[in-house]
Amino acid sequence: MQKNWRTIVGALSGVTGMVIWALATAIYQPLMQPDGFWTDSSTGQTFPEVGSNNTYWPRDIRQLAILLALGGVILICRANVRGVVAGAIAMIGWLGVDIWLDRIDVAGRPTATSLAVGGIAMFSTTAVVAVRVSAGQGGPPLARHLSAAVTAVLAAATMVVTTPWDEPVTNPVQVQVENALSMLKAGLVAMFIATAIGLIAVQLTAVRTRRVGTFIVVAALAAWLAASHGPLLPVGLIGMPVAATLAVAAAREVPLIRLLPVAVACCVALLPAMIILYIAGSAVGSAMTSLADNPPINAADTDLSIAFTGLVLGLLLASISHVMTLPARKRDSLSRDSGPMVNHA
Repeated sequence: MQKNWRTIVGALSGVTGMVIWALATAIYQPLMQPDGFWTDSSTGQTFPEVGSNNTYWPRDIRQLAILLALGGVILICRANVRGVVAGAIAMIGWLGVDIWLDRIDVAGRPTATSLAVGGIAMFSTTAVVAVRVSAGQGGPPLARHLSAAVTAVLAAATMVVTTPWDEPVTNPVQVQVENALSMLKAGLVAMFIATAIGLIAVQLTAVRTRRVGTFIVVAALAAWLAASHGPLLPVGLIGMPVAATLAVAAAREVPLIRLLPVAVACCVALLPAMIILYIAGSAVGSAMTSLADNPPINAADTDLSIAFTGLVLGLLLASISHVMTLPARKRDSLSRDSGPMVNHA
């Protein structure tokens, strides 16, 4: 029954990701091009573009959607290492297709439908291959923890995606875009969370489930602080990924008090990591803009790739939380294995 539940959630994640990817590619990317108009090639209808700058939020939504589909594959193959590798290879190729489609400026609702169908077919094929190569074997605890924590952090990163204009938004077209972005983000966040829970479900007891739920609520409150753009904005930006990581760590066989040093370590690592990733993510984003043959964005802004930044940050926080929540007997074993060899003869 649990295996069937994981398969259903993984399939929903993949389908949701591919549909959102198609909408962002063929509907919202054309709307956010720098200037002029775009024409639906199937109907001949012309639409005004509403982005005064070459904004990057549709690209972030597209790439986050692809990562969500990868999470679905990982859940279906139960984080088997060979299955994860197969899914990662397929999704790297899909990211290349995504940039190419942006470069040739695909647009229109029929195109979005075709892309959604093709994306779902690609996801299904990848999931089948991942299950085949995994040979029915689940992945090790490390693979499950890393996958779940990265997925949870990506849910937090999704909340950072915003449109370029200042609030309040009054232009009718911009209001429609804002509403659409909110719906796309809600779908991504909900399925990222569901995927992460599916990956750690085997570890959950009643007590751990309550702990996980508590940290999810804390992450939601941090997201609200981040969205408010008030004086507590930094608290929200730091609290989201840390609370998301703790939600996954709380499913492990450790006392609650051991999560406190995990939180401290994640917070300490977060500041330098965010500075480094801001620079690296901006370089990656600029390179993607160039590969898509789009003009550079306004010099007053930064072409930050949120998907790339969230992925690397998730790997960092996941690694920290995994090492710091290893069972005591495991840590002792590692210490003995790494200690000096003594001859007792």
